[in-house]
Amino acid sequence: MKRRDFLAQSIEATLLTYLGGGAALAARGRTQVDKAAKKRTARVAGTGGVGIKQVPSHVAALNPVSAYLQSYVPPDGILDPTRRQTLAFDIVGWGTGKDRQNVSAPILGEVTVVRTPSSDVVQYEVRQKLGKEEAMTGRFRCRTDRWHSLEEWQYEYVLSTGQENIDRLTRTSQSGKNTGEQVTVRTDGAESVLACPAPLLCRYGILDIAGRLKEFCEAEHAFTMLHEPSGLRPGQRFRQDAGDVLPGGRKRPIQTILQTGPATVPTHWIVDEQGRPLFITAFLISWALKSIV
Repeated sequence: MKRRDFLAQSIEATLLTYLGGGAALAARGRTQVDKAAKKRTARVAGTGGVGIKQVPSHVAALNPVSAYLQSYVPPDGILDPTRRQTLAFDIVGWGTGKDRQNVSAPILGEVTVVRTPSSDVVQYEVRQKLGKEEAMTGRFRCRTDRWHSLEEWQYEYVLSTGQENIDRLTRTSQSGKNTGEQVTVRTDGAESVLACPAPLLCRYGILDIAGRLKEFCEAEHAFTMLHEPSGLRPGQRFRQDAGDVLPGGRKRPIQTILQTGPATVPTHWIVDEQGRPLFITAFLISWALKSIV
């Protein structure tokens, strides 16, 4: 392998892993991502594989999914906190052609979240599939407090490459419990106790409070985020970003909230007028809400 090819693939691998759940794509390398991008481009535009020019958006947060937006239709249904519901998201990638002018948005996988509320907690059963090799399944229990703070969780992350030594090294199982002042985490049999003075959140609990994220944009409202499989990320904050309308046939009002913090790629939560998180965008990997049932 040429030195420049090694450096390029190493950078991609590092970024994808940093975003959480990108090891399989990095292992497959640039070639398969490019093929997936061409298929997505052809399916959306009917151009036989010719790249799509990026459509300028008034909201910079939508740039990572600008090509995907050309065929996106927001789902029917409301987010009802009182009943059991299933939310499904496309995992959307971001890529460009050799001239860096044509942008594509391959669908890399799917996330399904089954939320079951009760009087004082909401349980989220999550199944994530990225490509053919990478999967995460888990259960996350959140309180019904203002933050929907995370109380207990367990998940397993699996990379199935067909090579036993790699599969064994990349398999991760974790469980945890949050008492409010400290967090006990058990990862692959090793237990640790960590101080956690700030609210502990997870992406799935945030789905339910997406319509209220503006309340948490004050500078003093720091929190800790569980980002599986990479661990806890303290010092996170929300801040209010631009408001606009969703491009397409019906001009739906949207609001974007930016999440930033140490060891975190800046992430936009894009919420419509009903409080539904239509997109969660973060550079190379984004989520797009496609159904609520």
